[in-house]
Amino acid sequence: MELHEVVSKILKTGSCHPVGSRKLVALIKEFVKKNPRESINELPEWSVWLTFIKNFVIPVMKELEKMDCCHTAAMIVGAIIYEYPELEELIDKWISDKCVRENHRYCCKELREYLNLKNKK
Repeated sequence: MELHEVVSKILKTGSCHPVGSRKLVALIKEFVKKNPRESINELPEWSVWLTFIKNFVIPVMKELEKMDCCHTAAMIVGAIIYEYPELEELIDKWISDKCVRENHRYCCKELREYLNLKNKK
């Protein structure tokens, strides 16, 4: 199952708004099409941050926040990490950095809970 299909199922299960869900799924499809996994792994570290976090993870979290569907954030981050396991540390670092400084944005409450649960294991 492809990432956009998994995210679509998560959004449906989470009863997220259909219009926002379609927009989010389209955003994921477009990113994956323009940035195949192999090409991301070949980028220099600073470029991976810009490409993956700034152009993918942040827009995904902003869209979840806009449609008031933050309760699905941890599952969606988990799906992204499943698809891009080599970038798990980068995603975790972004969550830590963002949610300490700007804890009112990017579905931070849910993402902090995700990191707390993950770190307890």
